[in-house]
Amino acid sequence: MKASTKDWLEYARRDLKAAELLINDSYLANICLYHCQQTVEKSFKAVLEEFSLHIPKIHSVTTLYEQLPVKTKNSIYVKADELNDIDDIYIDARYPTDLGLLPNGFPSIEKAKEIFDISNRIFNDVKAYLEKSPG
Repeated sequence: MKASTKDWLEYARRDLKAAELLINDSYLANICLYHCQQTVEKSFKAVLEEFSLHIPKIHSVTTLYEQLPVKTKNSIYVKADELNDIDDIYIDARYPTDLGLLPNGFPSIEKAKEIFDISNRIFNDVKAYLEKSPG
């Protein structure tokens, strides 16, 4: 694995750790979700880096997932609705209602835990894939 790929994974791991530290604080559930989104975004960018593909300066995990090599997507399956939920987080978790807050206000701890579990699974699947991939 390239050193630069490891750097992307390290940043993703730190976002995942931040989310884990915030997961039980209902007041900070939106910040927890932001770190979950960042975990997935950086995990996908690690794959792009490993295969020397262009890393776009975007935050859409759906778009990033679409740009992954086919063999990667076959190994790291993510449901479209999971990606859509995570994409909604980037704006919804960061900005007040005029730009897009979650429909029912701030996210619940239950929603944060659901998204954390998805983000954790994606990070671990990407990490395992990259560790065994010949590049």
